[in-house]
Amino acid sequence: MSRTEPVTLTNMCMIKKRDKILVLNRTDPIWPGLTFPGGHVEAYESFNDSVIREVKEETGLDITKPKLVGIKQFYDRNDQRYLVFFYIATHFTGKIKESNEGKLNWMTQDELKHHQLAYNFDHDLPVFFNSSISEHMLDGKRDELF
Repeated sequence: MSRTEPVTLTNMCMIKKRDKILVLNRTDPIWPGLTFPGGHVEAYESFNDSVIREVKEETGLDITKPKLVGIKQFYDRNDQRYLVFFYIATHFTGKIKESNEGKLNWMTQDELKHHQLAYNFDHDLPVFFNSSISEHMLDGKRDELF
């Protein structure tokens, strides 16, 4: 039995400014709706560097000291593991500049709940907002928080 498997590595970052959170309204037809900025980890790139780069590409902001707060895992259409490293950033500089990923808006946590979220993103939010939860596991049999 092999102890290795193909895996896709990605990240997502909740950027906080006092009581507001930066949200991205994705235009992607495969996964549209509100979510946080993020993307893929490139070869030989640290997870920390990848989230800093992705946030810059999607928002124009330069984040520092992103804090890893949890992880999501699921299996994609090809039955391969897909990992999303969840970060929170409260230190940043720059001005918001939208990308082709979608429109950006500052919202409160409560406002976020009243908008169209990306599929299953509502199940990810407890990992960001509840420090006693660090993992969201989603597969064909379960959708659990740990």
